Amino acid sequence: MTTGTDAGARRSVLVSLGVNCAETLALGIAAWITNSVALRAQTAANAADVAVQVFLLIGVLNSVRPPDETHPLGYGRERFFWSLFAALGIFVGGGGLALDETVRSALHPSLVHSYLIGYVVLATTVALDTFALKVAVRPLREQAAELRTSLRRYLPRSTDPASTTVVVGGACAVIGAVTAAVGLILSELTRRSTPDTVASALISLLLLVASVLLLRTNRDLLSGRGVPPSMLREMRQVIAAQPGVVDVPDLFAVVVGPSSLIVNGDVTFADDLDVPAVEQTITRSDAALQAHWPSIDYVYLTPVPRARARRWPWRPRARTGTDKQPEPHSEKRDGKPTRRSQG
Repeated sequence: MTTGTDAGARRSVLVSLGVNCAETLALGIAAWITNSVALRAQTAANAADVAVQVFLLIGVLNSVRPPDETHPLGYGRERFFWSLFAALGIFVGGGGLALDETVRSALHPSLVHSYLIGYVVLATTVALDTFALKVAVRPLREQAAELRTSLRRYLPRSTDPASTTVVVGGACAVIGAVTAAVGLILSELTRRSTPDTVASALISLLLLVASVLLLRTNRDLLSGRGVPPSMLREMRQVIAAQPGVVDVPDLFAVVVGPSSLIVNGDVTFADDLDVPAVEQTITRSDAALQAHWPSIDYVYLTPVPRARARRWPWRPRARTGTDKQPEPHSEKRDGKPTRRSQG
């Protein structure tokens, strides 16, 4: 089933894809006419963005498939996987090609001409990118409002890398176009190509920094990122407030898809509660958590009599004297050695 978040992500990706295709053609023609290296850098960045949007669209479409036997928690992490490729596309296709253009221009400078064409094309791209950015920001702003936080604070914590990548890419496109325009203006005033080359270098640096941030975000999501400690404390308080709950000794939440969380933990109940009462309390806790955080799709609470240490899968348990078992020994029966089991 497609949610509003998925529909918003798909809409923003499609709008950005259409805008980038048109801009790449216009910037390529303008770069060829004006001989501006900054425009060539912007063309490379937009061409890379076309591939980025294709990766994001594949991720969005694949991630909305319902759970099945092979993927019981759904296909939400498909979006993380394809968004990682998108971030790599920005790094290699955008920042790498823009940097290559900068180096070529520094080694073999050439004068820029036909400035008016460059200004018109850049002004048009700024307008189109601003429109696409507004479309991309809208679903993220709605999600931030649901969590009662600002967009600036929510963006690094977002669990929808497709929307985040579109927003970051759109912001880079607007900033890059303005930077290229400033480079053109200074080149026209000074009659030198150096400002245009510096603008290209700044564009490449901007794309490289943005791609590194996106790569780190997608790495965290693919590796099973948890929720912020403040959010986890609030979840613990919601469960502890249920009648019959004595303590919540252990609780954690993991991102399993865009706007999708799984919550797991141990709960200590009052001694006078019977099994049906415990089950009802767990059901109420589940409903209370999902009412506060609609992104929670799975809740698993285990009744325990007391706090127990969490077993980290990569950390072997230390062996104690009680853990050591005597070595099995053999005894002969009917002249044949036999193994006697322990315990």
